[in-house]
Amino acid sequence: MESHGFLLTVSQIAVALAGFSGLVVATRGASPTGWHPRDTWSLSWMFGASIGALFLALLPILLFFFRLREEIVWTVANLVMGAFMLIFALTMAVSGRRLTKLGHRPRVRYFPIAATVLLLICGCLASLGALGMFRQVRVGIFALGLIACLLVSAFALVVFLVLLARAARLRP
Repeated sequence: MESHGFLLTVSQIAVALAGFSGLVVATRGASPTGWHPRDTWSLSWMFGASIGALFLALLPILLFFFRLREEIVWTVANLVMGAFMLIFALTMAVSGRRLTKLGHRPRVRYFPIAATVLLLICGCLASLGALGMFRQVRVGIFALGLIACLLVSAFALVVFLVLLARAARLRP
């Protein structure tokens, strides 16, 4: 399997993002009960996308250990990726919409929309790849989905850090 190194690198980056996100949460001054509802929502983006990338990156490696044919490995991996990304993106969109209706508007206007659309597009592509379309580029679509998860996680972390710094600057 020629993509082994790439998958391990993605999993290491995902662990680093999740770990750094956890460190930021641990060193934050307020207890979780004192957080703004959008803070916990942002954490869900960070952890969900990074842990998702971790498990998705390790899935093909695990499947190859079972000595499955390469076509089956990438079909299953794309199917799982498609399901995860579609469910995760829709869940985050619904919960974000619920927060907005409760009066907690998005703090960074276009991030939720961009993250949701990116994951939905990648999830649809991965699902179509699992169903036999894009057979020649299934591995590339899978890699694109992993990178999308890492980007969403990293941008959610950046948004969280910027908002944290902004809040610290406003405190007396």
